[in-house]
Amino acid sequence: MKIDLGFFKDLPVWLKTSLIIGILVATVVGFFAVARYTDKDDGLCQGCHPVIHQMWEESKSHPADQVTCYECHTKHLEAFPEDDTNLIIHYRDKIIPIHFNSGPEMINANCLRCHPEIPKLEKVKKTRIIKISHKKHFKSEKVKIDSCLVCHYPVAHDKYSIPTNRPRMQGCFAGECHKAERNKDRCELCHFVKLVEEGEVLKKVQPVPAPPGK
Repeated sequence: MKIDLGFFKDLPVWLKTSLIIGILVATVVGFFAVARYTDKDDGLCQGCHPVIHQMWEESKSHPADQVTCYECHTKHLEAFPEDDTNLIIHYRDKIIPIHFNSGPEMINANCLRCHPEIPKLEKVKKTRIIKISHKKHFKSEKVKIDSCLVCHYPVAHDKYSIPTNRPRMQGCFAGECHKAERNKDRCELCHFVKLVEEGEVLKKVQPVPAPPGK
């Protein structure tokens, strides 16, 4: 099939120029649109990380329809570049996500980007069972925790049978963090609501006696 472009030479100069500019703009915009879509598509991540991808899809704290791989695992640039940054490179990298990785610095920066108010909280929002002061744990005078991942490492890819984004008790007692509180008399420091009475706990852990004659 032969395309006749003879009509083009008969067009006015302004129309020729407009058509050429329009085609160039459409090509550039189309390229960046396709590149951005493919870079943000979680299907690319799933090809190499199927197990981790499934954990993310099942995450309750960061639903798959709201938070994607791109949100946590790539560098998010500001609207305007810094003084020493090339303007073209800055906006190219902003349009097409780059530097995907799972390093703690990258993920922690994105945690704080989405949740800037969390480190200042005295108690976890909307909690009913456990109280944990972020203000006393995150970069405080006594505690030198400087990363959200120290406590919330399974926030999106939880390998436990009961997934949760909350800190786990064994993590709180690891090392020297809460050495003095490692006894049942100090549980109320965090667990200010008792889920069961002590007698109920004992009944659950005691073995059921065997029937007579067995």
